[in-house]
Amino acid sequence: RTNTEALMADLSVRKTKAEGVRGEVKVTASQAAEAQKVASAIAADAQADLDQAMPELESALKSLDSLNKGDIGEIRGYTNVPKAVALTVSAVMTVLNEKKLDWDYAKKEVLADPKFIQRLKDFDKDNIPPNVVTKMQKYIQDPEFTPDKVQSGGSAACKSLCMWVRAIDLYSRVSKTVAPKKAALADAQAKLDAMNKTLKDANSKLSAIENELASLQATFDKSLKEKDDLEYNIDL
Repeated sequence: RTNTEALMADLSVRKTKAEGVRGEVKVTASQAAEAQKVASAIAADAQADLDQAMPELESALKSLDSLNKGDIGEIRGYTNVPKAVALTVSAVMTVLNEKKLDWDYAKKEVLADPKFIQRLKDFDKDNIPPNVVTKMQKYIQDPEFTPDKVQSGGSAACKSLCMWVRAIDLYSRVSKTVAPKKAALADAQAKLDAMNKTLKDANSKLSAIENELASLQATFDKSLKEKDDLEYNIDL
């Protein structure tokens, strides 16, 4: 065979190969798009659950911002501690998983901590021990433990602390429903990442083939022109 015929044959083979890879890319791109839809749907579902708890939690944290050392000092200053104050502080110490819940310990250790308010703000709400969640229910289910009631029976600071305890409880309950969805999201994301890698590799492979094809086409066109020029000159 002539050089031009050989180039034509090679060009035909490479074009067929390129078409095959284009098909692979198209299928993989479609699968990646579907995997993205699945991951996005799971993420949206999990976020919708979290959105139930976040406003209350954010409101409670904002309420804590209004507290200062003087407010906590006011609570510590009680000689005969009101029931609402004792209830509120006990609930807070339960969430913090303190070793004791009595007033004397609260006054001298927990409330005396200059970083007490910051401790509440930085509380690890995503890793609350199950036994603490169980103990919290005693306060959550107490009809006397509401922001308005502990404020009227105690102080504005008690209201903020009560809001915080209730917000942490709500978040922990919502987190239980979100946990399996987060696991499903992680699985979906892993599949999507693998799919995107496959797509990237396929695109790289296609790009390399198309570059080779373009180069071969240029060589073929040049060879064909030389052949035509040669035949034209012979005819002359």
